Amino acid sequence: MYEIIKNVITAGRYELADMLHKIDTIWLQGGITDEERQELIGLARTNASPENSYASIQKQVDNLYANMAELVAALKDITGRVNALEGGSTEEPTQEEYPAWKQPTGAHDAYNVGDKMTYTDGKRYICQMDGCVWGPDVYPDGWAVVEEEIVEKE
Repeated sequence: MYEIIKNVITAGRYELADMLHKIDTIWLQGGITDEERQELIGLARTNASPENSYASIQKQVDNLYANMAELVAALKDITGRVNALEGGSTEEPTQEEYPAWKQPTGAHDAYNVGDKMTYTDGKRYICQMDGCVWGPDVYPDGWAVVEEEIVEKE
């Protein structure tokens, strides 16, 4: 157990208070000796990243979000390379700028500020609020009409 914890600390991707709690828990369970505990605590304090350990929760969430965005970009790049190697298409599927309205079933698929859609009346709308699950005919304040003319349905 000592080696696993040491590897995590050496990697530096941890929050200090959380790591110290884990070290103490494993020590209390008899997974590491007193000497190993002291060494790990010292190592954890020395290697703690201030942005992971002392930043506000919002800053930590923002950092995680930025890291996720980087991972998504890397994944798209890798996917494109794999597709090219396998003879597949590397083109991104095109999305309609104003896709047809879909009634949300909950918060997980609700419309948010800036989302675009074409409603059943053929008008195009941009969402004006986060978490909007109502159509423009039910809750007009949640939507802004983009075009007044009726869009031809295909």
